Amino acid sequence: MACAPVMERTGSGSKEAACVRMSVRRFDGSTQRFVERPDAVIQETCLSLWVDGALCCETTCSPWDVEELVVGVLFMRGAIDRAEDIRRLEVDLEKGVASVLLAPPRAGEGAAGDRRASAARFAPDAAAPVTTLSPSEVNERIQLLEDRSLLFKRTGGVHSAVLADERGVLAWLEDIGRHSALDKLAGWCLLNKVDVADKILLFTGRVPREIVVKAVRLGCPIVLSPGAPTDLSIRLAERGGITLVGFGKGGSFNVYSHPERIVA
Repeated sequence: MACAPVMERTGSGSKEAACVRMSVRRFDGSTQRFVERPDAVIQETCLSLWVDGALCCETTCSPWDVEELVVGVLFMRGAIDRAEDIRRLEVDLEKGVASVLLAPPRAGEGAAGDRRASAARFAPDAAAPVTTLSPSEVNERIQLLEDRSLLFKRTGGVHSAVLADERGVLAWLEDIGRHSALDKLAGWCLLNKVDVADKILLFTGRVPREIVVKAVRLGCPIVLSPGAPTDLSIRLAERGGITLVGFGKGGSFNVYSHPERIVA
């Protein structure tokens, strides 16, 4: 399957219907009784990723936007730098297998497996577009996560990674795993050739160091989350030139690094 743009298929909102209906036995605390009722349960699938005939990794994920996930995983691992580094990508969800054939290295590069991510794509002195937000704009974008996380509201089982700009949401990717949600967003950006240097990453989960590593690799200068960062993620965000905002809720938030992008 060719790595074609998927802008229209991905859309800009939560996949509200991406769940299955099951009967559950629920204990009702108010009546002190068990009741049988239908419930929405999030989907999960096992996936083995093979690259050039060798097993790369095994994981579980939500069974949608899997091509984006594969591209994002390879990008985050430093195996590719752009979608064109993939010659062929095939996904068989029934078998739980994704197969990738990498293109030969471009002139001046080593083997594909030797490609490495930049340590800090957005160092503080990097020549990147200056993106700023007012406090009200920060709150508006964090509120998007609350208002539009429809699949989470229905199932409680997914994280969202959202790309936005001054006009609104560009892409909304979801997965049972927060790392996979961000990998899907990265894959979407590569497949659609979206430059994120002046974009904003909205993220529903906690922000440990590994998430900031992915944000640095992707190149988003601002990361907004209602969740908590860690000391290591804050230090990395500072070194990587990322404005990290956490604990965004109810009109308040904390700015942990590069506060110059949040201007009153």
